[in-house]
This record gives sequence, C-alpha cells and structure tokens, in this order.
Amino acid sequence: MVIKYIDNITFKKMLVGAAINLENNKALVDSLNVFPVPDGDTGTNMNLTVQSAIKEIDNLKEITIEKIAEAVANGSLMGARGNSGVILSQLFRGLSKGLKNVNKIDSKAIAESFKSASDTAYKAVMKPVEGTILTVARETAEKAISTYEEYDDVSLFLEDLTIQAKSTLSRTPEMLKVLKQADVVDAGGKGLIYLLEGALAALKGVEIKAEKAEKTEVVDTELEIESFTSEDEIIFTYCTEFFIKNATISHEDFLSKIYDKGDSIVCVGNDGLIKIHIHTNNPGHILSIAVKYGELIKVKIDNMKEQFRERLKRHTPKNIEKKQYGFVSVGMGEGIEKIFKDLNVDVFISGGQTMNPSTEDILDAVNKINADNIFVLPNNSNIILAANQAKEISQKNIFVIPSKSIPQGIAAMLAFKEENNVDKNFSSMTEALKEVKTGQITYAVRDTVFNDMEIKKDEIIALYDGNIVAHGENTEDQTIELIKKMVDEDSFLITLFYGDKVEKNIVEDLKNRIEEVAEECDVEIIYGGQPLYYYLISVE
Repeated sequence: MVIKYIDNITFKKMLVGAAINLENNKALVDSLNVFPVPDGDTGTNMNLTVQSAIKEIDNLKEITIEKIAEAVANGSLMGARGNSGVILSQLFRGLSKGLKNVNKIDSKAIAESFKSASDTAYKAVMKPVEGTILTVARETAEKAISTYEEYDDVSLFLEDLTIQAKSTLSRTPEMLKVLKQADVVDAGGKGLIYLLEGALAALKGVEIKAEKAEKTEVVDTELEIESFTSEDEIIFTYCTEFFIKNATISHEDFLSKIYDKGDSIVCVGNDGLIKIHIHTNNPGHILSIAVKYGELIKVKIDNMKEQFRERLKRHTPKNIEKKQYGFVSVGMGEGIEKIFKDLNVDVFISGGQTMNPSTEDILDAVNKINADNIFVLPNNSNIILAANQAKEISQKNIFVIPSKSIPQGIAAMLAFKEENNVDKNFSSMTEALKEVKTGQITYAVRDTVFNDMEIKKDEIIALYDGNIVAHGENTEDQTIELIKKMVDEDSFLITLFYGDKVEKNIVEDLKNRIEEVAEECDVEIIYGGQPLYYYLISVE
C-alpha cells in the first residue's frame, strides 16, 4: 500500500517509535566511544535528550504536526546533554522550522524539513567536524532534496533516506582518523540511524516495544531531602546512583556486598543491567566495588547536606543583595567541589564524565544566582555546547568559559579579579586556559588498538592532549610516563588531584617519584575524590 503522506497521529507514533528504538540500542551507541575510557555516553546523552522531547509531546493539548514538532524542539532543547544531545536538539529545532504550517507531511515536506534540520545544526556548531552526526544529517538531507520529486510513497522515500544515512555512517571512519584508529563509526551518527529506523518502522505499522520495562530515570534528590527537618538528620551525606552495564553479577548478589554501607538502598536489575541507589558517606567505595562487575554508566552523586542548605536558602524569605559576579562550575568529587567552593563558585553541578548536565540543569544553576554577570565553567568538552545553549536561552548575562578540564576550570577561577570589568575578566579567564596542561589516568573498558598500541581491557591508560599516550598494568608507572610527556623546560608546577579509590600514602610515594623526574617543578597533591579517574594532572 502506498503511503502518500504522514498525518499528525502517525507523526507522533513515528517520534515515539524513534525514541524507543534509540532507548533499546543506547548501550551499543555508548560502546562506540573512540577511547576505551569509562565514560562512553553518547547513546545515553542522545536518549535522555529524546526522552525529554517525548515528555513534552505527552503534555500537548493541541496535537497538530506543527505543535508536535515545536514540542520536540523545546523538549530536546531543555533536555540536551553532551555534544551529541545538543546537536540532536538543533536537528529537531530545524525540523520544527521546516514543518511550520504543515498539515500533512509529504515527500517534499520531508526533504525541506531534513534540509532545515541539517542547516540549523551546522550553524549551531562553531567548527563543524565532518565524519560526525552532522555529516550523516547533511548527506541524508542532500539526498532528500535532490530526489523527493521521484517519490509518491513517503515510506519508500524514508527507507531510501535511511539507506543513504547508513552509507554515510559507514564512511565516517574515512573522514575522521580517530574513528578509523579505533575501528568504530561515529556514535552520534549511529544514534541518528536508530532514530530513523524507529520512525520508519512506526510509519509501516510495526510496533517497537521497549526491551526493558524498568524505568531508568534518576531519583530526584530534591524530593528526598524534603523528608529532613534539619541537616543533623542526614547521617549519610551522598545520594549515589548509577547503573552497572553488562553486569557479571546478579542484583541480589551485588546488594549483599553493599547492604551495610549506607541506607535508602534500592538495587534492581535484569538482562545484565543493574540500577543502584544508595545514601552513603563514601560513594567512591561503592563505585570501586561496582566497577569489578561491569561498566558504570549514568553515575550521579548528590551532596544532600549541600542540597538541604540550598533548599533552606530558597525557602528562607530574605532579600539577597545582588552582586556583580556569580559562578557556576561542573565537576565530580567531594574534593573537587570543595576546591571550587573555596574559589567562590556559587553553584557546583555534580557532573562531568558519564554524567553530562542538561541545558536545563545549567539554567537552573544560573537562576539560583543573583548577580549581574554569571560565569559558567563546564570543565568538560562535552558540556560546552549545552552551556552555550543555556546562555542563548537565559535572560541573564551569562559568560561561558570554554574550560575542557578541571585544571583549566581552576586556572580560570584563579585568573578572575573582582576589581576588573566583565570583559577583562572574561578575557583573562579564557587566556588562563592556555597556561595549563591536563592529563588523566584511568582504565580501559575494552580491548582496542590506538596509534599502534594494543590496549587490553582493564589496563591503566594515560591520556594527554586528546590522545592515549601510555598504557600498562601499574597506575603509578603510567602516571610517571604521562608526566614525562607533559613537562617541558617552561613547566614549574605539577598538581595531582587524586581520586576516591587512591590511598594517600600511595600518592605521597608517587609525589617523591615525580620530584625525581621533574626536578625543576614544585609538586602538589590534592584530594579530588573523583570517581573512575585515578588521577587528574595539572602542569603549569
């Protein structure tokens, strides 16, 4: 049967089908991370972005094609997480533009909306990179524009466009060297394919069922802390949530390993996926146990005492005098949070690797600050786009410092001067990013080959300047190798932020070793408390 157009009911079904298909396959998209580090989250970020869009559709009172498209654009905009999520939200935004005043979607409307989606996404990215989701979207849109007149059947048209998208995706390793080295296709492009396939299946009347009935939303700690009447009642400070993917243990057996390490414990799971919620005073210890039994994803750690204090501030009627400057910073770890709070950061968003805050999360943080000018420090390259998107939406005067790491964020805060005007501060804080080098020590989550290095699962890997530069069995040995590559004749200070699984005596021994190989540098060790990364290294 020929399907000549898509009506509003079918359009909504297609979007729901697309969302379910991505939800079912997000783990595979996550696994396409170029580096074998424990923070592959493209699929998770795209899925959370799309789920936010679907929630917006569910709240609609007027179900027209235009209103549905607007809801998808608005929902994905606020829920966008990570670079892939922000780009996806811009694709939806362009799609919405292309469907204005459209009552029935025919092949021409599909082509024009795809072209609008691609154009909008490219304009939103300062330096578009080919070989990514952008390329898949663009070549698919170009195919649509050049061929739509040949199709009366929108089903056949979308089928051929999906084939085009797959063809482009298969060529992404030829466009991006890092993809070819890792022997993967672009993760964001793969996520887009799942969306197209889900939408096409729904158009053909095929029902796609969610593979897991279990809900995977994180618990809202704002609701949890409402049960407390004083800070003293909070015995376990950190509300910790995460998933163990590809678990090698049952949820019952994992519960037996953590039942005495906190309270408010929820541990459920099926098909190799375990969801854990626990209040604890040592989230790092819980994560260090969990990582033995699979890959950690969607890690979320909230300081409930801090949230309780913030709640008291919000509900205490008093006039807070407006100040000239305010600061929002993103990071993970008790020590990292303390550093930024000591540097006068007003709101610290717990997030970063594995847990990119959404555009809405950043907006909420900004809205808690009563200041003329607010600086946002993403401290992660995968959060900068969401921060800039928040800046565009907000009515406040926001300045996004493009910090890509914790050391860069700290350097930027140290460069801030209260007496300087906002332009001078923005300039000096941005310039400070260039004065610090960042290294990271973590572990490999899979076997891979990178720059002719054969890396085995669970090996220690050292990252510097966007590359894996060393790997081996011993954490401290790889740290020394990394520092040797980072230090040059102009270096004068090395700072080690050690993670929640590293014992201080080990770090002190490591400090002595570093002082031997970098005699001209001062060496500092600071507790960061970050999960998953044994060391964050700053060289100035």
